[in-house]
Amino acid sequence: MDTETTGLNQNGTDEVLEIAIVSDDGRTLLNTLVRPLKNSVWSQAQAIHGISPKDVENAPTWDSLLPKVAEICAGKTIVVYNAPFDTSFFPGGFFTSVVCAMRRYTEVCPDGTMWTKLSDAATASGYAPTGNYHRALSDALACRHIWKFGIPALEKNYPPIINSRIAAKIIAETGEHIPLVFNNVFAEQLRFVTANDRCKFWTKDDRQEINIYRPGTLGGKGKIAYLTKAENPELARQLAAGFEIDLLLRERDGDTLRFEVVTKPNRKTPTVMTLPATTKTYSEIDNDIYQCFIAHRSGMSNVIGSWEDFQTVENEMALICKEKGGRYYKSKAKGAKFAIIFSPYAQTANDVLRLQQEGYKVTSFDRAVAFFQLQSMWDCQQYVDHVKSLNSNINTFG
Repeated sequence: MDTETTGLNQNGTDEVLEIAIVSDDGRTLLNTLVRPLKNSVWSQAQAIHGISPKDVENAPTWDSLLPKVAEICAGKTIVVYNAPFDTSFFPGGFFTSVVCAMRRYTEVCPDGTMWTKLSDAATASGYAPTGNYHRALSDALACRHIWKFGIPALEKNYPPIINSRIAAKIIAETGEHIPLVFNNVFAEQLRFVTANDRCKFWTKDDRQEINIYRPGTLGGKGKIAYLTKAENPELARQLAAGFEIDLLLRERDGDTLRFEVVTKPNRKTPTVMTLPATTKTYSEIDNDIYQCFIAHRSGMSNVIGSWEDFQTVENEMALICKEKGGRYYKSKAKGAKFAIIFSPYAQTANDVLRLQQEGYKVTSFDRAVAFFQLQSMWDCQQYVDHVKSLNSNINTFG
């Protein structure tokens, strides 16, 4: 079923101008214009569907048509594209059963659009209209095609996942294959991942979680899973080091999806090959520390503290820098002179060297906390012990 109206208001001010109902096999059961009683002009709506006041001068009224509509629809399930809008022009409880084709199309379509236009959904479903869209009969026939052919095709191409499971291993520098530990998998989006799709990791330095998105949806609705840095230290280390990491779907066996972890250096990040062969250590802390920022703001876990404690320390550092005539920067800045590495996974020779190559003096978070005399706010020994515990996975400083 489809209707055309004098406008988009569902509060009783707008009225139906046309209604069409077609059967499941495509027969036209009703197709008629409707004469409104409260509206005499509808220029904006007319510009869309082309129905003029003159066209409906001799048409039946809405109230006179309702018994006919009720007879046609009695005991039937009514399929409507954007059902909440069309059914708002009927009395409450008028239909026995109503389903919204637009809502179902959105659920099974991988593009993630909440409000796909009927014409776009029909075209994607392979429908060739015989008349103009935005007329009731043409739109009802298009809705039928979407419901009977477009949606079933999408359901076949992207079958639902009931008991979802993701399997993937990341390769460490030692050559060890380390399984990734996923905290949650979102089956409603995972169903749209197909063979050879490259899913993207996304995180921020100050966040503990790492999100994974299917292609073309980074930061949007297409999140398929998330994991934590604490449970995936090798992944956290490689992301902090600037590597671009994708999940490439290799196989789907029922509800189990097996991915390959594809890692490559970020082109914006200097490679290890360009760095000096000799190992450099942290810079000696001097008064330049009062013009600083915290680098690699990630890797928090309950083993070393909390973000609340971190923010308390950070705020106090900022106050001390200001008192000393310097400045604390919230992120990397040209005016900064010292980089303070926080992430336990970024306490590596490569990370220190990269920052030093960019012109910064570099120290670790625990050393900075001690220099600023903020040990009462942060357990430095616990932090250092955790960094040392990662030595088996990454080349950390002692």
